[in-house]
Parts: sequence; C-alpha cells; structure tokens
Amino acid sequence: MKGLDGAPSLYIHPMDEPKSHKTVLDSVAELTGNAPKVLLPDDGSDHGASQFMTHGLGEEAPVPHGRGNYQIMGEIAHGGMGTILKGHDTDLGRDVAFKVLDRALSESPEVVQRFVEEAQIGGQLQHPGIVPVYELGLMADKRPYFTMKLVKGRTLSALLQQRKQPLQDRGRMLEIFTSVCQTVAYAHSKGVLHRDLKPANIMVGAFGEVMVVDWGLAKVLNRGGVADERRAKYDKSLLTVIETVRSGPTSPGSDSVVGSIMGTPAYMPPEQAQGETDKLDERTDVFALGAILCEILTGEPPYEESDDEHIVVQAAHAHLDPARARIEASQADQVLKDLSLDCMQPARAARPRDADEVARAIADYRASVEDRAHQAELAVATARVKAHEARRAHRLTLALASVVVAAAGLGGVGYVIVEKRRQARVAEKRDAVESAHSEGIRFARAGEAAHAVDAGRRALALAEMGTPDDALVERAKHFLREAEAGLELQLNEATLHAKDEVLRRRLEELRLELMGTLGNPKRRAELEAAYGQAFRDYGTDLEAPDLTSAIERFRERDVAEEVGLALDDWGRLCRRVYGTQSEQARKLAFLAMDIDFDPQRRQLREAILADDRATLLQLADPGNLHNLSAASIWVLGGTLWDTTDQRSIVYRLYDRAIYVYPDDFTLQSTAGLIYKLAGRTETALRCWRAALSQRPEAIDARLRMADALFFDGQMTESVAIYHAIIALEPDNGQAHYGLGTAQVQLGDFAGAIESLERAGDLDPQIKVDADLMAARFYQGLVTREEVVAHLDRALTLGDVVTFAFALVGHPDPAQRMPDIAVEALARLEGQASEYARFWVVDAVVRVELGDYQAALVIVEDRYANSDFVVLTPAALEYVRAVIYNGLGRDEEANQCFARGMATWDEITTNDAEAWKDSDVMRWRRRAEVALGR
Repeated sequence: MKGLDGAPSLYIHPMDEPKSHKTVLDSVAELTGNAPKVLLPDDGSDHGASQFMTHGLGEEAPVPHGRGNYQIMGEIAHGGMGTILKGHDTDLGRDVAFKVLDRALSESPEVVQRFVEEAQIGGQLQHPGIVPVYELGLMADKRPYFTMKLVKGRTLSALLQQRKQPLQDRGRMLEIFTSVCQTVAYAHSKGVLHRDLKPANIMVGAFGEVMVVDWGLAKVLNRGGVADERRAKYDKSLLTVIETVRSGPTSPGSDSVVGSIMGTPAYMPPEQAQGETDKLDERTDVFALGAILCEILTGEPPYEESDDEHIVVQAAHAHLDPARARIEASQADQVLKDLSLDCMQPARAARPRDADEVARAIADYRASVEDRAHQAELAVATARVKAHEARRAHRLTLALASVVVAAAGLGGVGYVIVEKRRQARVAEKRDAVESAHSEGIRFARAGEAAHAVDAGRRALALAEMGTPDDALVERAKHFLREAEAGLELQLNEATLHAKDEVLRRRLEELRLELMGTLGNPKRRAELEAAYGQAFRDYGTDLEAPDLTSAIERFRERDVAEEVGLALDDWGRLCRRVYGTQSEQARKLAFLAMDIDFDPQRRQLREAILADDRATLLQLADPGNLHNLSAASIWVLGGTLWDTTDQRSIVYRLYDRAIYVYPDDFTLQSTAGLIYKLAGRTETALRCWRAALSQRPEAIDARLRMADALFFDGQMTESVAIYHAIIALEPDNGQAHYGLGTAQVQLGDFAGAIESLERAGDLDPQIKVDADLMAARFYQGLVTREEVVAHLDRALTLGDVVTFAFALVGHPDPAQRMPDIAVEALARLEGQASEYARFWVVDAVVRVELGDYQAALVIVEDRYANSDFVVLTPAALEYVRAVIYNGLGRDEEANQCFARGMATWDEITTNDAEAWKDSDVMRWRRRAEVALGR
C-alpha cells in the first residue's frame, strides 16, 4: 500500500496483524527447556540511570504492536512531535529508547512520513557519533515508533553552563567539538543535513563518547529537499517547539522551531531563518558549527533574545556584530576566532564548503597545539641539560679564580673607565633608536605609514652604527618590517579605495543612463553588457560560476550597499532584455541579497522577484516614505516606472521624495529625468540644480542640466554649460552635439556645423547627419535639391521631420519649399500621432501655405512638449500671433504677441546679442510685420 509521495503506508490491515506475542526467549525455552538470561551490571556511569519525567505509565502505557519482549518503564521527555520513553528489551536484556509520535500529529500523513524519514535516516547513518536506530514499528494504537540506543550522559549545553568562565575546560570542549565536526562531516558525505545543530543536541556519554542526536529536521540533499519543505510550508500546525530527551533548560532561542522556518534561531544562518529552504545545503550546518564554537569560546550563542529585536529577526538579518565583538574579545587563539567567524559568514558562499573542512581545520589547530606543547617540553629538557653543564663549568672557574685575581686588580681601573664609556655610548645609541621607534609609532597611529617607514629605516641605521648590538639591531629590523608591512597595507587600501570610488561613480553613471535608455532596445542591451564590464574592470566577474570571492570582497568593502543597488538596476535591465522571470535577473536579485543585508531592501527585492504588486504599492504609499531610504525609492520607483500604468504613482512618490532627500545626488538626478519626460521642465531644472549643488564636478549632471535648459528654451544658458563641459572634457561628444543643436536655434550656423562635425568624429553612435545637413543648408553650403534628395532617402521619422523643417524654416524665404515638406509629412502622419516634433513642423508648414485654420488646430490641440526641439518654445507665441492674425482674430493675435515679448525680455536679459539671429527673433519680426508694428 502506498501513501503520499509514493511512500509505503504505515497503516496496516487488521488481517495482517501477527497473531503471536511470544518473545524470542519464550521460543528458545520451548526448544531447549531453559532460556539464558545474562544481565550486566548497570553501574560505572557517573550519570546513573536515565531520569524519568513520569515513572511508570500504568494502564496508559503505550504497547508496541506484536512485540512482547518490550517493557515500557517510563517517560523520559515529551516534546512537540512526540514522546521519548524508556523501554527494556527482555530478550537482549538491554534498555532502549522509544520515540513515539504524538497522537494528534499521527493523524497527519505528512508528519507521519517525516517521522519515518527520521527513523530511516538514523538507521542508515552508521557512525559512532550517531545514535543507532534499532527498529521501526507501530504501537497497538497504530502510532509509529522507533527504538534506538538509550544514551546516558549530559548534553554539551549542560556542560557549557557548568563552566564558571569560558576559559575553563576549553581543551575538553574543543575535543568534543572535533568529534561533532567529524560526525557531521560523515553525514554530509551521505548527503544528509542535520539543520538543528546546537549544544542541546550533542550528547557526551559517561566514557567520553560524543553523539549528535535529534535528526528529526534532517534533510536528504539527493531528494532535492522538496517534499519536506512543501509539507512544512502548508501545514501550519507544525509551527511548534520541540523539547526532546536531549533538550533541557537552555538559553532563549535555543528551542527547535519547525514549520516554514526549521531549526533553532540562536544557531541559525540567515537563509534558514528567512525560510529560504531551496538555499539550504551543507553550509547551513557549517554556520551552526560556527555558532557552537562561538558558544564554546564566549559562553554565549551568536544571537540572544532582546526587547529590541526578536531572536528570529536577528538571525534572519544576520545581526552578528555583538557576536563578532564577543569572539574577538575572547581569550582564544586567533585561529579559533577566525574559524568561528568564517563559519558564520552571512553569505553562504563565504563559509567553508562542508563540515569536513571545519573538521580538518579544528584538527589541524589541535595538532599545532600539541606540537607547541611538545616543543615546549623539549625546550624545558634542553634548559635543564644546559643548567647542569653551566654548574659544572662554574666549579672549574672557581678553581682558577685565585690565579687571575691579581692580574685583574692591575688592569681593573682602566677596564672600568673603558666599560663605562662603552656603556654610555650603547645607552646613547639605544636612546636614539628608541626615539626613532617612538616617532615611527606616532606616524603609524596617525596613518602616515610612509613616514613611519622612514623612521624605522633611521632607527636601523642608528642601531647598526659602531659596534652592533645584535638584540638592538634585530629589534630595529623587526620594527622596520612592521612599518613596511603597514605601508604596504596602506597602499593596498588606498588602491582598493580608489577602485571602489571608480566603481561607485561608474555605477551611478549607469543608473542615470538607465532611466533615459529603457525605451531603446538596442541601448538597453548595450547598457546590460556595460554593467558586467564595470564589475570586470573592478576585478570581479559577477557572471562567473563561483562567486564566493566576489561576495567576500564586496562585503569587506564599504560599497556593499551600492553594489547591491547596482545589481537591482542590472536585474531590472535583464527583465527588460531577457524577460520578467529570466534566470539572469533572479540570479542578480539573490546575489544582491547575499551582499546587502538591509531588511527594507530585502523586502523590496523579494516583492520584485515575486511580482508582488500589492507590496510594491504599499511601499510606495506616501505615508510610508519615511521608512524608505533614497536608494530604495530609486529601486522602487524604477520598478513601478516599468509598469506604465503606475507612472503616476512614481511621480507622486518623487514629488515628496525630492524634499525629504534634497541632498541626495542620485535621487535628485533621477527626479530631474522623470520630470523632464513629463514636460515638467521647471521642476526638472530645480532637481538638476539640487544635484549639481551636491556634486558640481558631475559631468553627466551638467549635461542633463544643459539639456533641460535647452528644451525649456533657455538657449544661452544651455550654450554656456555646454562650453563649460567641453572645457573640462574636450572629447565629450554629447556636449558638442548639444552645443551644435543650441547654436542652430540661435542662428549660429557656422558654429553649429563645427560642433556637430566634432560630435560625429568623437562619438560615432551620435547620429548627426540630418542635423548637420540642415545646418549646412541654413549656411548656404548645400542646395535645396540636395536636401530634397536626402528627404526622399530618409529612413527614420526624426530625419524626415528634420529635413522637412529645413525646407520651411530656412532663414531666407526664397529657399523654402513648403509644398515638398507637406507631402513628406503627409506620408508619415499615420506614424506620428504622438510625435510632438512632427506636429510643430506641420503647423509651420500650414502657416507657410496660408492654411491658418489647420495650423491653429495643430498648435492648440495637438502640440505638447517634446524631447526634440525644431522650434524654440519662446517662438511659439509669435507663431500663434501670426496664425491668429491670418484668421482675422486681432485681439488674440496681440495677446499672443504680448506674451511673446514678455518671454523675449526674460530670455534675452543677460545676452540679447546672442539672440539676434535666432528663430525666436525671426518669428518676432514676422509677427511684427503681420501686426503692423
């Protein structure tokens, strides 16, 4: 019969029940007439007999089905999943432990299967450090049970609590820990994880045997870890606390929790505390081993319950700083400290691979300790031999003393004088060396490692002057070595810091580019590749199969947050390039969570991974703004921006955020971009000014500021910024292009031609051909026929509009060809319904053809702000004045002209001369002629 997941059913049919309850000894007695009964004395244990919670269970005692040789003697412990009973096997004359599933839980097939799996795992793990399972069976009430060796001893938890201070009995504790590591290494070699390693689950027997117990939460890796996690996820009744025979009064958070989160929070790695069961592997147990070692060294587990933060939350967020401080402060060898910290790395990939690595590390340490002890013994023995020889030599010296006394008396006075002078020179030299050392120490503490090295070299030179003092010279050499090592560290740190800054700025640049390129598939793909290249330039390949070193490197640096956010950006690009559920995007999201442990951003990343719109919208609620960092607002806003129907929420989010974070460069820069896209130019300019106030040297921010001024019609201010950028970066193609387009609007066609040609030479990706042809046409360098030919061959909507406007917007009316322009535009009208630049050109063409009514409809109903300027915004009021005049609506024409003049006065205040040949001036003059002014 099969149960869930194809497992054999535990429920047997009554017809299958055995009919005989005779024991093996009963059968032997029938055959031989006498049954042997050998009983060994149950003494010699410093722990005595097993203690009962309930001694004897009377009529309530559960009875093993079909096994008459078992006697139930009492209950040892009771926990969330079942009961531990002490039993006696009358055939073999030995005590055993019964683990019996709780009656209520036995109704759940999922729990029954997990119970059986525990028995099967225990039965197949054959190791001295694992309690052997003897038999799996059913009680008379059909509850499953299994029998195992009855372990008599104390838990490691109890032994640790008996210590008065962590140094006490540390050698024995490390010996126990070594055995635990070896046992878990064996389990790992069989593909089994324990998932609940802690001192309370380590038994130390009366004769030194060490056993890892309670395999009830074990996971078999070769099954893929699916069935048990699925059951735990959906069976909420399992969320309970287990106290087993091995458990006892321990520190808060040391009880096992089962359910979607399985294990013991005080010893739990973050991935386990967060319920990420798909991430659990051998390194889960490695973390717990490091936590046990932490308690051996410090007397406390890594996490301790507090009023400020629940212990599960601490574990989920890997709040290990207090534990790290306790470990570093402990009086333990650095090797042990490092091993514990390495095992408890929050990033899984940064931990030792499995328990075998930990076992070898602790074994190597203990071997080195024994070796040091042996060397010390040899040193003591050698010292004794030398002392004996010295005493013998002393006796010979005394025999000769009387012979040399007289001679010594003759030269004694001179010797004393010479010796005093020598000692004075030695003291003087020693003082000079010490002074140089002190100076070097001051430099080292001040972070001036190069000066410390200079002081060390001076000290060595002084020590080597005259008759060398070997001890003084060696000390000076040692100091110099340390100073040089400090200098090397400082230089390395400076190099790394410089690389960090380069990476940080590059990631910021990519972020700002990201908002402006999401509508361009080709540029998106280029930008996605640029992220990978940025990290490779840093020296880390995040697309490599093994990312352990990358995670370690970033977590050690102060760019972890920026890297995590950049991975969010990169993942956003991958979702656009490869699909919303692409493996690339998911990998980057998990990597970001491994590197950056901020709980707020973790919640955001999980919502993005799950496409949890409700959580995203909740996070974006204005009332929640105070809980969001500036960086989180960028990630959240970008995600919602990609869902076009949520863009109003993004604007609402930024409308408040720009005032909450006025000093955040990235947020203000991003806000400038999205406000510009919405045509809210004044707000965009305010954001760019705020960004530049934080970072005046930011070239990209200056470029975007110049662009915003350009699209707002503030051409002279825009030109000034472009010139400033070019002064700083002469090879900046974007600045040359922006300058050229602004010069076209101001009528400086010669300057525009030079700027556009330079832009094309510097950056082939900038398409300047159409703009350059138009500027040359305005300058009289190409003919109308050449422009018409280019118009006929134009492939893009933008180029068609540029050439069409050149044929109606030429400064010389004799060069205009509105009929050709209107024909070209007519062919494109179906493609340009949302293309504002098209409608501006179409309106001008209608004016040139005298179709003022059509022009008015376009200007009043269809025109909106555009990212492409063919007509300076300030000129539009003059265009309207001409249109209304052509329709005989003089009052409205005069109003438009008055508004045009007000704008003219505003934009030309600083440099009216620069505007004398602009398109604004040309349309002003045309309006003046039409109105008779």
